[in-house]
Amino acid sequence: MTIVLGISLGMLGAAAALVLVRLFRGPSNLDRIVAAEILLVIVIAGVALESARQRTTTYLPLLMILGLVGFVGGVAVTRFMSRDSDEHDAVEVDHPEPRQQPEGWEQS
Repeated sequence: MTIVLGISLGMLGAAAALVLVRLFRGPSNLDRIVAAEILLVIVIAGVALESARQRTTTYLPLLMILGLVGFVGGVAVTRFMSRDSDEHDAVEVDHPEPRQQPEGWEQS
C-alpha cells in the first residue's frame, strides 16, 4: 500500500510542477485561471492521499472547505471575466426603436 501511495504522491508532484509552469507562463488569463483550478484539485487529491495514508477522517472538513473554495472561486472568477468581456462587446444605442404593435391593435 505504501508503494502505491508513494507513486501517487510522486505523480501529483509532477502534475503540480507542470501546472505551476502553465500558471506562470500563461499566455492568457484563461490559461492561468484553469491552471489555478487544477492546482487546487491537485492539492485536494494530495490531502485525500495523506488522509488515506494516516487512515483517519480528520481531514474531511478541510477537503470539504477546499472543494467549496474551489467552486465559489471558479464561479466568481468566471463572472468577473464575463463581465469584463460584456463591457468590451457592449454597443451603446442612443435611441432604442419603439415597440411595434401587432396588426389589429389600436393605439391609445
